[in-house]
Amino acid sequence: MTKQPKTHKAPAAKAIAPDSDPIFALIAAHKALIKASTRLNNKLDNAVFKAAGTHGRRPFEMILWRDCDAFSEEGVDGRREEFLSQPGADREQIETEYLDALARMADAERACAVWDERAGVAPLREQYEHTRLAEHNAAMRMARTKPTTPAGATALVDYVRRDIDIGQNTIGWPSLALKTVGRALAGMNAEARKEFARIGA
Repeated sequence: MTKQPKTHKAPAAKAIAPDSDPIFALIAAHKALIKASTRLNNKLDNAVFKAAGTHGRRPFEMILWRDCDAFSEEGVDGRREEFLSQPGADREQIETEYLDALARMADAERACAVWDERAGVAPLREQYEHTRLAEHNAAMRMARTKPTTPAGATALVDYVRRDIDIGQNTIGWPSLALKTVGRALAGMNAEARKEFARIGA
């Protein structure tokens, strides 16, 4: 009787429920914070618009530096790095302009804070800024968390793609998330190869 050659079955996929992947909860948390931040932003915009009728227009929380805008101290720092990286940059001149830009940014922020207090919208703005910071932190935490399942990896990639498509102010988390997904999938492939090797041994 001819013996049939031995065959090895492919290793069974581990029974991991998609809900056990932490990335799903992190995506849901970020979505909730985006919704809360948007709601507060709309409420704040309406309050500022109404207050302008009594207190005048709110000052701009922005400065210009060499025809480039900056909306925060971090934005000023970014412009500094940009100007210093240009060919033939005059470092001494740029550093002098940088200190002036920081001072003007501080003046702009103080003027806005004074207007908010006078118009009675300061508590609402503080609530909005707190929620926006929480949303940013949630985005970075999500972007640094490796999905533990293929379904989780797919969900994170889809979420990144959606965010890019609607043009959210992402502050760099989508690219970090995609790198994390890449590392996660590489790890899953390595584990699968080990399992095949173990079964085939």
